[in-house]
Amino acid sequence: MRLHPAEDGRSHAVWLASSEYEALLDAASTRRKRLIVRLGGEAGLRAAEMTRVRSADLRPASSGSGAFLVVHEGKDEEREAYLSPPLERELGRYVETNGLDEESPIIDVSTRRVQMLVSEVASEAAERTGVTDFEKISAHDLRRHFARTMLEEREVDPRVVKAIGGWRSFDALEPYLERPTDAEIVAAVDPSARTLSHAALDEVLLDASTRSDLEQGVCDVLVNDFGSDFAWIDGSEFGTRPEPPRAVAGIDTEALSPIRSRIPGGLEDPVSIDVPSIEGGPTVAAAPVVYGETRYGVLALARTNDGFGPDERDRLALLGRRIGHAMTAIRRRKLLLADTILELEFHSSDPNAFFIAASDRCDCRFDLESIVSVSDSALLFYLTLTDGAPADVFALTDEFPEIEDWRLVEQRDGGALVEFVVTGASPMLVLTDYGTTITEATFDRGDARLVADCAYDTDLRTLVDGVTGAFPATELVGKQTTDRPARTVQGFRQGAEGRLTDRQRAALRAAYFGGYFDWPRGSTAEEVADAMGVSSPTLHNHLRKGQRELLQVLFDD
Repeated sequence: MRLHPAEDGRSHAVWLASSEYEALLDAASTRRKRLIVRLGGEAGLRAAEMTRVRSADLRPASSGSGAFLVVHEGKDEEREAYLSPPLERELGRYVETNGLDEESPIIDVSTRRVQMLVSEVASEAAERTGVTDFEKISAHDLRRHFARTMLEEREVDPRVVKAIGGWRSFDALEPYLERPTDAEIVAAVDPSARTLSHAALDEVLLDASTRSDLEQGVCDVLVNDFGSDFAWIDGSEFGTRPEPPRAVAGIDTEALSPIRSRIPGGLEDPVSIDVPSIEGGPTVAAAPVVYGETRYGVLALARTNDGFGPDERDRLALLGRRIGHAMTAIRRRKLLLADTILELEFHSSDPNAFFIAASDRCDCRFDLESIVSVSDSALLFYLTLTDGAPADVFALTDEFPEIEDWRLVEQRDGGALVEFVVTGASPMLVLTDYGTTITEATFDRGDARLVADCAYDTDLRTLVDGVTGAFPATELVGKQTTDRPARTVQGFRQGAEGRLTDRQRAALRAAYFGGYFDWPRGSTAEEVADAMGVSSPTLHNHLRKGQRELLQVLFDD
């Protein structure tokens, strides 16, 4: 956490790192406090603007996802802020839970009360973390965090930030932008330099077919194209295992040993460390290589002449996340193409996992129906709940911040289909982050059974350590190799056609060739129905049932 003079020069400004902002969110003890923090930190709203937010001011984004929020800045002044899909869901859930109508203020308190609530959250974060600087955070610091994140970390066009954040001029955004480094200036004004460095790195991240090729390629590019003296990638943590580095460039492995010992273990955020005892006194910057909850290792590079500023460490952290994303993609691609796969079975009774705890405390059972990837850090779960009431399960979600959203999809005989959006700690999220495909999952009165497929040459020790490290009361109880059955287009077609009635098949063909499924549509449903000589409701009935049968072949069989 860094303190800087504010724009008025008379007070401090707190610039939060991403991990510190997450810690602040975790300290929000009520849904209203959490929503206030997110509206400031992720939508850039001022404290006074939060008190004027209504459901009637929301409109869906015309393209993509999320929503725009009409923000009443003052008398006859408005702007449209952007709400990400998770923030839009949390806002909607808060409205629904509190029974608010479209015209009611969602944050129905005074501006001063909003500021006090932010101060309360900041004090709670300071108490929980032991970091007293949290107590200095104000409501306006959340807006500063929004600007800083948009401009520096996500590199959003300043015109967009100015528009959605309501800044009057580009001069007002200047305090949130760091002075460009020499390397950035050269890359910006010299196309050949910019193309060489970025193209080389992107080529490695996109084209590497194995993890070892990816790691070595990144190290080579950092030395050859980014001016690092040397670079390397270690295992999950420095100093915890005797194995040599996974990849090295620019230095002999033996000469690297004393430098590696200076890097702390358990690295969560990027750091830079001077190593004066080594000849030449290099400065080393290191950042974790992660994807979601999965930790692959640590990326480090050294520079003799210059140190590493905060912006460079932030960019190194971003590179660590990009490498982690690429590693996960390689794992999933190998699993997709593999003829022989490894089937793993885990058992867990860890009470820190929501579905395990809920099945125990509500004396019920969950059976996984499907998992949908919402983003790099969120999964959408559909589960069948039996022997329990959905309301009792939903009531427990306040105790588990990783549960972003939930809803009852439908009641069924003897149970219910429920939906959960999970964004934090979950054994299933950890497994999918490591590139596995979960094929079965049951949570029965405090005990879980998870079955997942992974590529045959997966590093099992790293995978198992990742799962058990996050959830200690978990163990791998079985593994076996299986041959994946061959799937052909002809087989899919035969399976699909065997499920369709003549009328469903005719309706789907007429709608398909008539352009009903195109965008924009070549025919309306009424036009297709007229061509077939049936009513519009009849056509919709055939289409809906036919699509259901096709999707069942795709997703179930």
